[in-house]
Amino acid sequence: MRTFNRRSGYSLVIVGVLGIVFFWITDPRYGLGLHWSRGENPIYLANQHFPGTVVGLAGSLLVFLIGLYLLSRKVM
Repeated sequence: MRTFNRRSGYSLVIVGVLGIVFFWITDPRYGLGLHWSRGENPIYLANQHFPGTVVGLAGSLLVFLIGLYLLSRKVM
């Protein structure tokens, strides 16, 4: 059971970090999302995609924290 928790914890930490990086990079305000858009107003893009970025970052952070919890837990 211990190795299963460790493996799940490592997997969740990796997925959480990848999710955070993905949502940060694709954000038009702070990441590269503005460079990938074609001809749209940057202010409208930033305002339109902000809720999705916040929800994605929060979900990825939650997955990351669950993975850390599994790694720090001692199984008897």
